[in-house]
Amino acid sequence: MADRYVDAYRQNGVEEVNALLKRTFQDDSEGLVVELRRIEETGLWRILWHRSGRTGRHDFGVVTDYLGGE
Repeated sequence: MADRYVDAYRQNGVEEVNALLKRTFQDDSEGLVVELRRIEETGLWRILWHRSGRTGRHDFGVVTDYLGGE
């Protein structure tokens, strides 16, 4: 079953997936991190994480690869 991220990937690769995430979560970094964790857990996506220097927790990330094939 295709989801909106797979559809975005098929349109323009991971750039489109990241653009969709940016549009969806504009100023909500916590929501973005939660969503990136959720899609990473599907096993279909590789995420490049950034860790906060202050807290050591993920505070940002970007999709780097789609692992689901076509």
